[in-house]
Amino acid sequence: MKKTYLYFIALTIHSPAYALEFVPGDYEMLPPDKSIVLTYFQATESHKMYSDHRRVAGNNKFHSEATLLRYIYGYRPTPFLSIEPQLIVPWVKANTEADATPLGDSSGVGDIILGLPFKYRLNTDHGDIFSIAPYLYVPTGHYQSDQAVNIGANYWRYLLQAAYIHHFSDQWSLDTGADVSWVSTNHHYGRSHDNQTQTPKYEYQLYLRYNLDPATQLGFGGGWIKGAGDIVNHRSLEDKVDTRYLRLSAAHFFTSAFQAELSLGRDLTVEQGFKQNSFLSIRLGYLF
Repeated sequence: MKKTYLYFIALTIHSPAYALEFVPGDYEMLPPDKSIVLTYFQATESHKMYSDHRRVAGNNKFHSEATLLRYIYGYRPTPFLSIEPQLIVPWVKANTEADATPLGDSSGVGDIILGLPFKYRLNTDHGDIFSIAPYLYVPTGHYQSDQAVNIGANYWRYLLQAAYIHHFSDQWSLDTGADVSWVSTNHHYGRSHDNQTQTPKYEYQLYLRYNLDPATQLGFGGGWIKGAGDIVNHRSLEDKVDTRYLRLSAAHFFTSAFQAELSLGRDLTVEQGFKQNSFLSIRLGYLF
């Protein structure tokens, strides 16, 4: 049972510390030779825990807070291609409560993420966007092998995400994305310092977006995370995840450079680990 908790603490942190969620509009091109700095505050609350689709008995509570700093630069070698290198640095605090208290707490810098999305504007009626984006998770996060709650994963994660934006009109768009990721080996798993790795993790996201005006947009959708089963000393723990979640978002440019975005959501179904009762993300961005 300890392994189920250990893995899902990382999963519950969600975007971008584990799952690489995006919000509607994220894969639109940045203006040429412009940078954007984004600051996220994310909080989750979980009151239930599941194992193999069954709720674990007891009052198992989990709370996480994450503050993330993200820098993106938009390089436009041609009018139809934008290359946008980026850096994400998370700081995370995770707490367990009630019957889950013995699992402990953890806080500190999470795994830093490096990304290099390539965004292509297609020759369609409203300029659809296709993007392919590799990301690398660097094992810089706080990790202790003898505790259940960890901020860092202690292995490298390689993620490839593809996204497509279909613009139905100037007001309506459909943002879709899918990614797959693989990890290296954690050679210090558990008290015995076992070897731990994972099967590939898959995620699919779909959002319908509506622009009220050029400065304001609303989004509705969600995603599905599957896979990421743990393997310890070449033995599967049979703990693959299967999580579906819902998101609502609103974003507004208060000036030509400053944007604020709010996302709310929750998990719909969970097969392994804590189920999010609530997810809150506030993002502030400055374009320069």
